[in-house]
Amino acid sequence: MQTISAMILTKEQTSFTELLDNVEGIILDLDNLHYYTLNSTGLFIWKQLRSGACQTTSQLAAAMAGAFGLAPAVIERDLETFIEELEGNGLITRSLSEIGAVTAKAAVADSLPNYEAPRLKLSNSLTQLTLSGSSTIATAAIATG
Repeated sequence: MQTISAMILTKEQTSFTELLDNVEGIILDLDNLHYYTLNSTGLFIWKQLRSGACQTTSQLAAAMAGAFGLAPAVIERDLETFIEELEGNGLITRSLSEIGAVTAKAAVADSLPNYEAPRLKLSNSLTQLTLSGSSTIATAAIATG
């Protein structure tokens, strides 16, 4: 069955690091050198999107419901708020696309922490990073490098 749905695509110019298994992660936006921290639920969502396991909010809700043992309706508002945050920070785009009905599969490890609302936090900009024994890196220097 084909349906029209908003497909979510992660920004290509990002780097992702999982700090602790299924607990915390960092996304670095390589265009503006901002980095964002993710809590465990945000990490789960990002991994689903980045791996291609889930491409729509309904697929994400189903995967989250299965992984966290909750009804999709319980997490839908938190999920939509988080997706809007990702989009507002330029980390994802949504496009209408015809996609086949896909069963969402959680591509994550066995043990997940308890559910908490997903969080994306702008932590800092690497353009403001102070290196040991040196002055602050100038934005212009990074832009020309």
